Amino acid sequence: MPKQKEHKKQKKKKKKKFRKLFVSTVAFISAAVVIIFCIYYIYFEKNYFDLVEIRVTGNLMYNKDYIIDKSQIENGEKIFSIDRKRAKSILEDEIYVESARVVYELPNKILIEITERQEKYQILYNQEYIVTDDDGIVLRTGTEKNELLAIESLTDVLYNVGEKVQITGIENTNSIFQTIEYINSEFGTETVKSLKVSAGNSFLLETEYGTFIKIKLDEDIKYQIVFAMKIINERLNNNMDVTNGLIDFTKGDSPVYMEGFKMEDYNE
Repeated sequence: MPKQKEHKKQKKKKKKKFRKLFVSTVAFISAAVVIIFCIYYIYFEKNYFDLVEIRVTGNLMYNKDYIIDKSQIENGEKIFSIDRKRAKSILEDEIYVESARVVYELPNKILIEITERQEKYQILYNQEYIVTDDDGIVLRTGTEKNELLAIESLTDVLYNVGEKVQITGIENTNSIFQTIEYINSEFGTETVKSLKVSAGNSFLLETEYGTFIKIKLDEDIKYQIVFAMKIINERLNNNMDVTNGLIDFTKGDSPVYMEGFKMEDYNE
């Protein structure tokens, strides 16, 4: 008898527990349904999440209206239905757009952040100026020279607007830009006055002192620049002329200094 009573008690406890669990589950489901219905109602039936403003930042080359139009995002759209990845991809197809971010500003705004490519160099080839950013991406072409540093190429230049420029005979075009950036950062932006590129993975630059430096791009560029500037400074400190001097690193293991060099005669 005691065993039967104990068994009945346990049965009652289980039923109570099940009933409580059932009630809790029903309450949870009911609450979830109410919440979902409220969200649905607010989102789809009200205009709380309707897009009312598109902000654009970082744009200099393109005006705000152009960026908004290209993004294909329109006011009045439900904010979470906007395909941000698609808008980002479309914007990054623009030549001067390096990167784009499309960000929600809840509840009803979108922010488009643009990072633009900056014009940095112009490569002169066949009487045409090919304008690039600091990565060598071609931004535009034209027949007029601007204030950017000009790099004259004596060898073929291959390019498509929006893609990286290629110079025949130069293994890595970026090494030219890196050399210029290094000189600018270490010796000042006025140091390099002009530059000529030829086949053979080398180039010739003219300094503000009137001295020319011929660099081997497949060697330690920083070493060559520092060594060349040391030669120039030593000559200046000893009251020696540096105008029309050539410091040539392509003739052997040690640099060769030549006097009476003229840039216009350089056609290698």
